[in-house]
Amino acid sequence: MGSKPYTFDVNKKHSLGQRAFILFLCQRITIVLIFVAISFGVWYAAPWLPADYAFWGVYISHLLFAITGAVFVLVFLRTYLEYRYYTYLFTDDAFIMTYGYMVRNEIATLYHQIQNVNIQRSILDRMIGVSQIIILMTGSDRDAHRNQIVLPAVGDRKARLVQSELLRRARRHAEQPQAQAGTDE
Repeated sequence: MGSKPYTFDVNKKHSLGQRAFILFLCQRITIVLIFVAISFGVWYAAPWLPADYAFWGVYISHLLFAITGAVFVLVFLRTYLEYRYYTYLFTDDAFIMTYGYMVRNEIATLYHQIQNVNIQRSILDRMIGVSQIIILMTGSDRDAHRNQIVLPAVGDRKARLVQSELLRRARRHAEQPQAQAGTDE
């Protein structure tokens, strides 16, 4: 049996996908792992404390485990909110990306300003099955980061569809002014 071709509706708002959450969590879990290592180190060393201080060793190890749990919940919640509020939309004139849960940021780029659409995949991206889409725009600004939009974690098949749709719309919008200039003469 062949697999069904993957398509998506360009007329609705899209989210990054469930794998993006895993990628975001992997990028932020380092602080939790540090807390886990310290907590286990204190818990493991507690029996070797002198009898007068044994209570403090157990108390501190339990406190560190509680702090580790709280840090994990905070990291998990922040990661979920970031993942949940990352969306993008194709309109007639522009590609619009929104992100942020406390402060909402909205970036729009007109299709005729799109110069190139690249797909990048790090080792972690390939393991999870996502791609990073980098949209390069025309402009004379010296800061290269201001001339690009980055969608951080889109599924591989969806990334290729987004890339081809953006390039198709950019090509169509680049041809429109030339066609209008020819009719004005």
